[in-house]
Amino acid sequence: MTRRRIFAVLRWAAVLFVLGFLGYQLWRVRHGVADSLRLVGWSNALLAAALAAVGGVPGFFGWRLLLAGLGTRLSLPVAARVFFLAGITRYLPGGIWPAVAHAALARPLGAPAARLAGAFVASQGLGVVAGLAVGLIALPWLVAADPLWWALLPLLGAAVLPLAAPGLLGRLLGVAQRILRRGEGSPVALPDRRTLLAVTGLMTLGWLISGVHVSVLVVALGASPAGALSVGIGGFALSTVAGIFTLVMPSGLGPREAVLGLTLAPLLTGPGLITLVALSRVLITVADLVSTAVVLGVLTWTRRSVPLTEGASS
Repeated sequence: MTRRRIFAVLRWAAVLFVLGFLGYQLWRVRHGVADSLRLVGWSNALLAAALAAVGGVPGFFGWRLLLAGLGTRLSLPVAARVFFLAGITRYLPGGIWPAVAHAALARPLGAPAARLAGAFVASQGLGVVAGLAVGLIALPWLVAADPLWWALLPLLGAAVLPLAAPGLLGRLLGVAQRILRRGEGSPVALPDRRTLLAVTGLMTLGWLISGVHVSVLVVALGASPAGALSVGIGGFALSTVAGIFTLVMPSGLGPREAVLGLTLAPLLTGPGLITLVALSRVLITVADLVSTAVVLGVLTWTRRSVPLTEGASS
């Protein structure tokens, strides 16, 4: 068996392991989920799951645009395969696995491993900028409950530095190169500020779409529609940003739920708040599983002899 086939088997084994692990976790909480679904209604739950799934699409195009700005253009089918296969590894403990997976998937394509890993890290950074900006939508409600939420403003100011100084992105890529021990000393082609702004705009759109799923659940659980849209979208963005900085727990588990509960406290309390936080996590996980399975299934079904890359450069 060639090395390439060995790596292919290992990649699919890792994916199946993650999917099996997530499926087992969902099976364990099936009774609690059933109770939560009865509270919010199946139609609201399906709408929320669909919004969570669609909200990830702009992030994919943002990552692909950023990667192109760094000098590597992947065809749409190949980019989707890399993005979704690597993305599912965020459910493994430890925040490094998506970057490692991007690097591993780059090698069969002949693309620079450090560049794909660095593009993922940089896209996460721009996603944090967009998430904090979207979180400001909920600021009027949050500061009315606790003035400490004004601390979001200096955090956002610090987060926009990569947009004001794109050279910081080069440092992220340099870190990826050193970790992967690839390309030391080679120049890094940085995207221009226009590309960074476009990527941040796509990330912002993704936050706005996916955050609506929380608003749907908030109203379904009996909260007043007044403020549900802004607090739901902003609270979800802030909670997910908090989860991004959690490198130990899979997919930000724990801090994400804690911040989401804090932001939604002005609208819900008690069992309703607990139900929403738990159900949001389950629906997002299911949306990730289903969207990944659908994308990979479609790509496998429609695979043709197409170029792996479109003008990829090393």
